[in-house]
Amino acid sequence: MKLHFVLSSIAVALLAACAGTHQQPATEAGTGPSAASAAPVASARLLTPSGQPAGTVSFAPAAHGVELVADARGLAPGVHGFHVHAQGACAAGPDAATGRIVDFGAAGGHFDPGNSRNHGRPGDDKAQSHAGELPALQAGADGTARLRYVNHNLSLDRAATSVIGRTVVVHADPDDYASDPAGNSGARVLCGVIEMNAPTVVKGRATLEGSHVFPEGIAIDPRSGAAFVGSSSNGDLFRIAPGAAKGELVQAGGAVGRQGAFGMKFDAMGRLWVAGGPTGTLSAVDVGNGTTLAVVKAPQDKPAFLNDLVIAQDGTAYVTDSVQPVIYRMRTTAGAPASLEPWLDLAQTPIRYVPAQVNLNGIVASANGRQLLSIQLATGQLWRIDTQTKAVTQVRIEGGELQDGDGLVLTGANELVVVRNAHHELVKLRLAADWSSGRVEQRLTDSRLRYPTTAAVSSAGLMVVNGQLDRQKNPPVLLPFDVVTMELPR
Repeated sequence: MKLHFVLSSIAVALLAACAGTHQQPATEAGTGPSAASAAPVASARLLTPSGQPAGTVSFAPAAHGVELVADARGLAPGVHGFHVHAQGACAAGPDAATGRIVDFGAAGGHFDPGNSRNHGRPGDDKAQSHAGELPALQAGADGTARLRYVNHNLSLDRAATSVIGRTVVVHADPDDYASDPAGNSGARVLCGVIEMNAPTVVKGRATLEGSHVFPEGIAIDPRSGAAFVGSSSNGDLFRIAPGAAKGELVQAGGAVGRQGAFGMKFDAMGRLWVAGGPTGTLSAVDVGNGTTLAVVKAPQDKPAFLNDLVIAQDGTAYVTDSVQPVIYRMRTTAGAPASLEPWLDLAQTPIRYVPAQVNLNGIVASANGRQLLSIQLATGQLWRIDTQTKAVTQVRIEGGELQDGDGLVLTGANELVVVRNAHHELVKLRLAADWSSGRVEQRLTDSRLRYPTTAAVSSAGLMVVNGQLDRQKNPPVLLPFDVVTMELPR
């Protein structure tokens, strides 16, 4: 739950590059030198529009680039355009040139991290043409095509040039390497999403349509089991049904007094309460019909940033403000007035707010509502707050720091997961019975975590929001935005 003016990112290198070499084209037989080839670390399973398997493309680290080995089948004999495409979905979607819905349109256009906006030839510098340009596939009479090729414009890490999570697409016709935007290469006949080969804790994925969603908060509806995810950039709310591969828009933001959606929680009456971030508001939404039931504003003259909230067992909501040293309180029970009160003045506690940075962020409550835990993102300090005495103490943590801690999730009475956004990491803590201390039991990361903001426990596992908030001033590293489901930390 990071603020726009303090976003930061960290490049997490997965693979070391070797010494320089030249671009290696495919040979006539479709295979190149293999003695120095590294083992593949990622692959894409090619599918037809009807979902039938049609070969694979593997990816291995090469000298300052990526080696691709394609083995496609079921093609018409002849030459076929072949590219890395920008988006991570092999589904029908709009064609960039005509707007018509076409097979594999959801894969988007050619991968262009250099923002060249120019179709070119394989091997051209990424500042001059699409980095995703690849040599054509030549299918024989039996419909098979093989290719080995090193692309120096691509990578296998979390950099902007990374292919992980993107797609490879085979076209019906040859690529003329000149016509924008796609080389006049015709229909998309095969597609595959590029995934890491290493064991992964990610077991599911749901996408969110839109190039500027930057999702942030998530809440699980206890009645339906559906997940609701909010956009930090415009306040849109999405529903992800159990097992669904795509979220659906429930309510557009903006017009209902909510320009952003950050922390979210359901109350006992089934209302979804949404923290509005810099608007300083808390909104109640009926997710059944997508209407706003109430908009409550924090009673402050100073700028506020309502970031996250928790609703305790007795129906009391506690709300963090990341720029003002205060925790708000509000009753959500039937008949209670919808109003926020400044409940705890943090300036009178050991918590020291860091100016112009994100301070208190994620917040959770004990089962009996007696204790709260909140993470201070700027410092990595975890704080315990007694709701009866208002006593505030720092939780002593063994096993490493928690700076950039964003969302908090209780996965058990004394088990806490801290989502560290800039580190693409989930940290599992084992807490003492009184929550006065804790130790790090597990640190989880995965190639599919991209600046995660928060998470929620569902029937399928831990649903983690990939916010990519470090890219708010630049194009997102990967589209579509997504929420991934992971195994619960053991």
